[in-house]
Amino acid sequence: MKDLVFNYIVEEMKPLATCEKPSFKRLIRGLTSDSIVLPYRKALASELNLKYKAYVEMLTDYIEKQSFVCVTADIWSANNKSYLGMTCHFINEINYNRYSYILACRRIKGNHTYLNIAKVINEIIQDFKIENDKITHVVTDNASNFGKAFRTFSKQYIVTDDTHISDSNYLGLISSDDSDSDDNITISSDDDVNSSNLEFDVVDLSSLILNYKETITNTISLPSHIKCSAHTLNLIASVDTAKIVDQAYNSISKSTFKKLSSFWNLLSRSTVVSDKVFDLCSCKFPVPNLTRWNSMYDAVHKVVKNKQNLVLVFNELKMKKMKKNEWSFLEEYCKVMGPLAISLDKLQGEKSSYLGFVAPTILALRLLLIQMNDLVHCRPLCFNIISSLEKRLDYILDLKKVKSKSFILSAISHPKFKLSWVPDRYKSYCKQIFIDECNSIKTDKDVALNTNENIDSDSSDQEFFQILSENCLDVEIDIHSNRNNINVQALEYLHSNNKDFTVLNSFSIIKKIFFKYNTTLPSSAPVERLFSSGSQIMTPRRNRLNDKTFEMLLCCRCQNLNSNKL
Repeated sequence: MKDLVFNYIVEEMKPLATCEKPSFKRLIRGLTSDSIVLPYRKALASELNLKYKAYVEMLTDYIEKQSFVCVTADIWSANNKSYLGMTCHFINEINYNRYSYILACRRIKGNHTYLNIAKVINEIIQDFKIENDKITHVVTDNASNFGKAFRTFSKQYIVTDDTHISDSNYLGLISSDDSDSDDNITISSDDDVNSSNLEFDVVDLSSLILNYKETITNTISLPSHIKCSAHTLNLIASVDTAKIVDQAYNSISKSTFKKLSSFWNLLSRSTVVSDKVFDLCSCKFPVPNLTRWNSMYDAVHKVVKNKQNLVLVFNELKMKKMKKNEWSFLEEYCKVMGPLAISLDKLQGEKSSYLGFVAPTILALRLLLIQMNDLVHCRPLCFNIISSLEKRLDYILDLKKVKSKSFILSAISHPKFKLSWVPDRYKSYCKQIFIDECNSIKTDKDVALNTNENIDSDSSDQEFFQILSENCLDVEIDIHSNRNNINVQALEYLHSNNKDFTVLNSFSIIKKIFFKYNTTLPSSAPVERLFSSGSQIMTPRRNRLNDKTFEMLLCCRCQNLNSNKL
């Protein structure tokens, strides 16, 4: 009975005191027998602590056995409380399956400053005894507070830049010294201010700043950081497209979406209208949601797909009819935003998405948009997206930037892409980077692992990435151009036509590069899914859950639901 009650508490995320409520006792005894003895709250609390401790030990042991781990992080607020959620991900080196686990959903108090964020992330990483060198990247959204936290406390930036302490920190140090400066001044009894009677402590300000920085960085040390590529595309689709200044586009866009907004609002507020629309169209229409990145495109696409039925619906509901040019605008809108939505879906995946997908996806997206020459209404939208891609993701389009290295190596080491996605002008450069990385990797004796499992079977990928093979010509590779065994292995891999993961079993060096760079997810979507689960739990009626209890219950609940899926 204790296990039954405990599982109920965990699954429903109920307060532990639930087991002592008279109504709950009557319910359980009515379903079983009057003689049953229910556990007390302290017994459930002890069981929860043991379960959570076992979960932490299990996950710590799993992580310790992995060569590389990826972490995602984000902040979620609900009912006047803020939580910093973190998930970890790693790939099985035998069958290439990706495994995902919750690290924490920890309360973060006070303002969401970079210092508070850095402290909590560092604390969680230490709780699970994860070495920073083992973490390939921490994936977060594009928020400035996350960016500053890693710029200040990550070796990724500290090694190359020694000026990450802000001016406010400098001023803080100086003002604190000035406030105590009176203690260092001695004035003569005759009130004559003589320079010989003034005593100063001479301090080297530069050394003081460096010592301050060294103290902080020794206390908090964060791993490498990367921004969520899916969130970047979402900013392009929402924020950047709202800045279009073309009057003709803005006019037709405003009038069209005003009518659609009226339809969506009426649909979401009235059950009578919802039933009537379902009777006429035999389907449900999604309503755009700010928290879902593809919701606007999905909603518009559904409207365009049911154009004929919606004409009848608008007449039945006595709403303003859509004009012919407005329907034409919506069709072009779906045509332009379609590739962007597909790109978002590919990058925010979890099981079959890798960092190596980012560069090929962005390049394919840009080429697809460039080739749209028959647009009438949405040409400014298309140009705006292309311009935003070139601005926000310049390190993908200009592969000679320092920031491009991880994306280059992750894509080339992925058997699906190799060099097929690289533009002609960068192929020699990217191939050399890949060969140099192979030479820098130290591997054990080559071991060929036999596996027939291939999890990379998305049939839509071939159609989407076809444009890359049409625009990027293959490079002839001379396998015998270098007698170096490592170079030969790299060139043989690039020359191979096998696009399955099984090809990596024959190339131990490339396999290690694959895990080093593709363990990283291109998106922070998994932690968003964690918050989605949390939002169903952290309701006002359950707002009294203790912060630590909430975190333990959430971890145990997600582990019970699926140990491999958040």
